[in-house]
Amino acid sequence: MIVAVEGILTKLEPNLAILKCASGISYGVIVSLNCSSTLKKGELTELMTTQILREDASLLYGFQDKKEQAMFSMLLKVSGVGASTAMAVCSTLSSSEFTSAIINGDEKALTAVPGIGPKSARKIIAELSDAKLLMDSVEVDNYKNDAILALETLGFKRDRVLKVISECKSEDTASLIKEALKKLA
Repeated sequence: MIVAVEGILTKLEPNLAILKCASGISYGVIVSLNCSSTLKKGELTELMTTQILREDASLLYGFQDKKEQAMFSMLLKVSGVGASTAMAVCSTLSSSEFTSAIINGDEKALTAVPGIGPKSARKIIAELSDAKLLMDSVEVDNYKNDAILALETLGFKRDRVLKVISECKSEDTASLIKEALKKLA
């Protein structure tokens, strides 16, 4: 498995970067439009990669941002979403916009992505609405994560809990739960 590629950027297209490594081998790496806009031809560049092996191809998808790579990987886990659709999402939405769309159930943000209609948007939101996946993608302090999980265990809806937690000021789990319970009541 190839996890990163470092080399001189010899060719740059909107969705493809060609990196020539010190060994003399050049790698074609598929990148999002957001990533492509940050790259400069002729510079030494390192891209974290996700390798996808198919019967007919071995493809490398490159990322400069770890959050974008995590978003890409999460999207690949949704049934019916392939690498090209996942890369279209990465090209259209930032990782924070994507996470916000999933947390808030914002179909409109996802349907702005070419190739995603309302039905696909609902499916992505439904399959990625699992709190564990979102906690991994959103950097949340451990005490906040514990409080969110505790409130969900008490039966409160995840989207409502996340909204209330973001408004709370407490900085430890017990105080945060108490403050959130007052707001949720």
